[in-house]
Amino acid sequence: MLVIEEVAFRRLDERLAEKLVERQLHGQLAATHQDLAVELGSAREVVSRLLKEFERRGLVQLERGCITISDRPALDQVRGAAANARTA
Repeated sequence: MLVIEEVAFRRLDERLAEKLVERQLHGQLAATHQDLAVELGSAREVVSRLLKEFERRGLVQLERGCITISDRPALDQVRGAAANARTA
């Protein structure tokens, strides 16, 4: 039910940024684009496109099976004010 609510009311880029922050450990997370897509209820291609855009903007660095968060404050901005309020 939570996934349905998230899909219906939050943008995918916000949800992806949130998931990256939740799953990271010391700024890195071991996850494939497919893993993230399944967790977010989306297609791998869409998640890959968003991650590539995050990389272009300098928010993350992508490697095979590993994502490194490069700019946490900017990623927090993408997550949105609601997500920031929950983690504060």
